[in-house]
Amino acid sequence: MTDDSGTQDQPIQNQHSQPDDAKAAGILVQEESDLAGHDEAHVLSALRQRFTAIGMHISEDTVQGHAHRIASLKPNNFSKK
Repeated sequence: MTDDSGTQDQPIQNQHSQPDDAKAAGILVQEESDLAGHDEAHVLSALRQRFTAIGMHISEDTVQGHAHRIASLKPNNFSKK
């Protein structure tokens, strides 16, 4: 959003609202790309941090399930870095 002077006064992510399920899906897709095949504890920590950062409450069982799934994925070119 810009004010009358044309200056942006909000972070870009705050300008376009997005349903929580779309936000969660976006985080999961990104973490799958970045952390496929990584240690499950590392994936779990990253997921908790990302969901906390956007203020989204996800049940611990759900987060652990996604961490387990992402850790068991075959590493790709991005997650090997």
